[in-house]
Amino acid sequence: MSSAPRSRNAGAGFTLLELLVVVGIIAILAGLLLPALGKAKSQARKVNEMSSARQLMLAWNVYANDHGERVLKGYRHFNAGEELPVDSRGQPVPHPINSRYPWRLAPWLGKSFGVMYANENRPLLEQFQRMEDPFIGTYAASVFPSLGINATFIGGDDLELPPEPRAIERFGPFCVLKTTDAVRPSDLLVFASARGPFEGRVVNGFYLVKSPFFMARRWSEQFNTGDGPEAWGHVHPRFSNRAVAGMVDGHVEALDRRELSDMRHWANQADRADWTLQRVK
Repeated sequence: MSSAPRSRNAGAGFTLLELLVVVGIIAILAGLLLPALGKAKSQARKVNEMSSARQLMLAWNVYANDHGERVLKGYRHFNAGEELPVDSRGQPVPHPINSRYPWRLAPWLGKSFGVMYANENRPLLEQFQRMEDPFIGTYAASVFPSLGINATFIGGDDLELPPEPRAIERFGPFCVLKTTDAVRPSDLLVFASARGPFEGRVVNGFYLVKSPFFMARRWSEQFNTGDGPEAWGHVHPRFSNRAVAGMVDGHVEALDRRELSDMRHWANQADRADWTLQRVK
């Protein structure tokens, strides 16, 4: 007796044409999904850095409240009689490390430098802290926080223009030294996403950011990722051409390149986007 006829498709695999169609569909879906996944990852990094910035601004404002509204010094030497910060071994942190804002602000963050180091900066900090010489970790903690401080116009910068009586007499009250000095606290930038040089490469994070204008223009006209960090004053618009910024009033936002280039976000005296510091007449 003859057996029943088998179905034509029974046990049959995919044909070459069918495999090519499936591979093509997968490629199309991947092409559609990968940009979306990239945007989602970038958005997650942005949210993480904004969260760090909010904690940073909270500590910055608490510091001011604890010091009679005097703001955190941007990049300034310790005066005689000022209590120096101490490292994990209880040793005083030396100059110039102690002049950078992370060691000044650390006590108001529970000495948690992790708050200042977001995303890919965190492993960099942890790498330094695991090194045999603990001083390397102390040094690194002061150099590469995710956000740099607008020291020239907020708190003061001893290397650029110290806000001493002679400078204030010459240029007016160019530097905010008390939170109550700020004319537009919701617009005035304290911290911004930064990048800096490290061993021949550029890494996210640096302790200072410099304004687009000072006594003359000092930023490049356009931001180019291939340029050195100094081309845009160490500011890094790394989130879809935006940088995270913490403002004097404590709120955090992402500023685009045009907003970052506007001096009204940098200097209390600025009354136009291309404002420069001038002698008082």
